[in-house]
Amino acid sequence: MYHCFDELDDAVIILNRDSTVAWLNRSFEETFGIANEAVRGDDIGDFVARLAPSIQEEGFAGRMVEALRCWRQVSHATCRVQTPAAGIRWFSFSCRAMTGEHYAGKVLATFRDVTAERDEAVRSAPDAAARTRAESVYAGIGETIPYGIWICEPDGAALYISSSLLDLAGATLEECRSAGWIECIPLKDAAGVLADWKHCLESGCRWDRELEVGGPGGGYRTILSRGAPIRDDNGRIVLWAGINLDITGRKQAEGLIAVRAAQQAAIAALGRFALAGAEPSDLMDAAVSAVAEHLGVEYAKVLRYLPDEDAFLLEAAVGFNRGMIGMKKVEGGTDSQAGYTLLSHEPVIVEDLRTEARFSGPPLLRDEGIVSGISVIIQGDRAPYGVLGAHTRACRRFTRDDINFVQAAANILAQGIERRAAEEALLASEEKFRAIAQRSFDMIYTCYHDGGITYMSPAVTRILGYTPEELNGRRCREYLSPVSLSAWGEAQKKLARGESVEGLEVEFRRKDGSVVFVELNESPILEHGKVVGVQAVGRDITERKQNEQLRRQAFWQIERNIEQFAVLGDHIRQPLQVTLGRAELLDDAETAAVIREQVERINDYIRQLDRGWVESRKVREFLRRHDTS
Repeated sequence: MYHCFDELDDAVIILNRDSTVAWLNRSFEETFGIANEAVRGDDIGDFVARLAPSIQEEGFAGRMVEALRCWRQVSHATCRVQTPAAGIRWFSFSCRAMTGEHYAGKVLATFRDVTAERDEAVRSAPDAAARTRAESVYAGIGETIPYGIWICEPDGAALYISSSLLDLAGATLEECRSAGWIECIPLKDAAGVLADWKHCLESGCRWDRELEVGGPGGGYRTILSRGAPIRDDNGRIVLWAGINLDITGRKQAEGLIAVRAAQQAAIAALGRFALAGAEPSDLMDAAVSAVAEHLGVEYAKVLRYLPDEDAFLLEAAVGFNRGMIGMKKVEGGTDSQAGYTLLSHEPVIVEDLRTEARFSGPPLLRDEGIVSGISVIIQGDRAPYGVLGAHTRACRRFTRDDINFVQAAANILAQGIERRAAEEALLASEEKFRAIAQRSFDMIYTCYHDGGITYMSPAVTRILGYTPEELNGRRCREYLSPVSLSAWGEAQKKLARGESVEGLEVEFRRKDGSVVFVELNESPILEHGKVVGVQAVGRDITERKQNEQLRRQAFWQIERNIEQFAVLGDHIRQPLQVTLGRAELLDDAETAAVIREQVERINDYIRQLDRGWVESRKVREFLRRHDTS
């Protein structure tokens, strides 16, 4: 691919990215007497050592090696060289990094024979000293600026063009003078540029245009060309003068910034899609599409890891046959890039799958002719979910920014998948809770501050007489009896502080107008640390409350009976004593005996009442000791 350089008069050296000699063109071989085949693969230091004895300027060889190793751009550094065939000649040395797709990472160095120009300059030195020409001044300035300056006649004929631009264009000043400098430069949109230049010449307006100039090593450089007419005292254009600034680096930086901005926007959009509750399959499709589009690759895929099989399942893809999604499996471990990614616990970059030695390229990639790629881990809750990969058929060197972009997409995937799994687990938990609540004897409900009751178990129909549907959106306070409002308010204060409430006894009005006693156990519902509602379980304790009332009545009756027993005994004993006394005063002994017998019988009844009073007190004390109400 280097034979095109054999057509150049300049001596050309092309270096590999490791600073070894890749090619010498025919002109170099003829000028310096060094064969291409003899030095290919030599380190640049060893190669320059061959030239050093013939270079007449001290230290020039060392500076040349340093510039070539560091990829430093050099423009027109002159030196004298003893050549095998032509003796001592003056050469202009230039070097720069090549940018074409096929030459990326290589360095181009040229030696241009400038002996004739040098001799001409020496011969014309007396005249130059006598009269300083504007062209010389511009030339001196122009060589200090990358791609320099240009000067033209009023009709556009070139008077001076910096040699650096001529080198880039592969043209001479004489060619530009005869054909026009715009016509001699290899440009993108040459017709449009030429039309703009002719318009400037005709109208006398300023020249301001970005030129895409093709270089001899392939690729294009962006040159900002600006100029203006120079007029005499009468306003006539006598010259055109301008500058050419190399803004390739700036344009590349602007392009890179635009790419990164688009990638960040894509990640933001993907994040919003995930937060909106996208299904995992839809989120994966969006992720691989975004990665492929904004990374500029033909292929992207999501592989889910199957630990039981130590394999991966293709779940989403761009570029691959969509019929393989959900069907195609890829081996794990070192049998695939995805498997090696999990083993290494970090992103993996492949520059050339054909020469990859760390792992085997799986058929999924090799069948598509894939050469380069990136793969990153999609993390899971307890173990990796799988791998997100981006691939291309071209040989490409991915950057750290590329890795960060793909990893960001993988992180959103991981969060979206985990969020969905959590939602499904919560839904299953809610369904389980609802199934238990549906069968519960107690009333179970959920009530939110902003929406009222959202769930009520069927037991409410038995307890309050309402159906769950009748209570949806309502609030429990609406069904409280006035006597329970105070206790209800105190419980709500505790809930507002995030505290639970247990054993709250309140009285509700049933649908038929009757009342029912309910014991509530309530827990606050928290979202982001704020109480937003309550979950409660209510048990019908009406029967228990009625039993308590009966117990209270029984105690009251016992107390009353005890009091009556005591009073009754006293009230009976006193008249009996009077009756017995009168019986003793009777003369009729038989009658007195009958009266005493009856009095004794009545006393016997009173003693039984006393024993009943004592027993009643014991029963009362026993009931009080064992009262569970």
